[in-house]
Amino acid sequence: MKNAILFIGTLLCWAPTWYIIKFQLGYVDPIISVFYRIALSCFVLFSILLIQKKSLKFSLSHHFWFAILGACLFSFNYIFFYLANTYLISGIVCVAFSMNLVFNIVGEKIFFKKNASYNTLFAALLGFIGIFVIFNNEILYFDLNNYEHIGIAFSFVATLFWSFGNMIHKRNSNKKFPLFPSIAYGMMYGSIFTLIAAKVSGAEIILELTSEYILALIYLSVFGTVLAFCIYLMLVDNIGPGRAGYVGVVMPVLALLISTIFENLEWSNNLLIGLPILMIGSVLIINQKTKVII
Repeated sequence: MKNAILFIGTLLCWAPTWYIIKFQLGYVDPIISVFYRIALSCFVLFSILLIQKKSLKFSLSHHFWFAILGACLFSFNYIFFYLANTYLISGIVCVAFSMNLVFNIVGEKIFFKKNASYNTLFAALLGFIGIFVIFNNEILYFDLNNYEHIGIAFSFVATLFWSFGNMIHKRNSNKKFPLFPSIAYGMMYGSIFTLIAAKVSGAEIILELTSEYILALIYLSVFGTVLAFCIYLMLVDNIGPGRAGYVGVVMPVLALLISTIFENLEWSNNLLIGLPILMIGSVLIINQKTKVII
């Protein structure tokens, strides 16, 4: 029951964020918007930890791993997702994120020598097939002159960073790193890396003082980052990155519904065929047994 609550809570926090990001695109450079989002999230979480008088002193080794976590989960993945959102309807970016299912399973095998169950492997195959059906044109006929193709590529790069961040968190958790300070310091380093990337790219540090931008920033920071990540990483600790990765399979359904309502998404045949395949894999992974392949 606890894991189900964490799973649903993560979905409800994250699913709307793909569309809400659109309110941060335009006047402010996407990388700067990422910086604002992560910096505000960092401030909120550190404030909570200080009020609770949590210990925030760690060794240089801890900070090294905090920094890697921040680079993957709170910087480069967001940068590429925001850039992808400039080219694509938000729900499609979220569908591409479903590839984390395959990345996480492979990552657990490489980094933790964890063999997946037969159901997990079959679900991963279904996930790959579903992704290929939906994005076969972009995969087989990639064109740098096609902005939609670039957007899909950015989505996959962002998902790879995300998945690697999951592995780093799992490693830190195995080493008994405290969860919430790890997230807070990860956000701190992530915001620093993002600011450096913004300066290197020549992005101007400006702020859009409109209600849409500010409200979107608050939601994305407090609910879409602080609360969502705390809940999700607790789920990763409980059931592992591979199974927790199915948040990214169920979430596109909600994101696509939002895109259909607010962005006039037209459902292509590829999407209508590929999405159910992803969902079947989702049901299999959630109901799998714990037995693994020896």
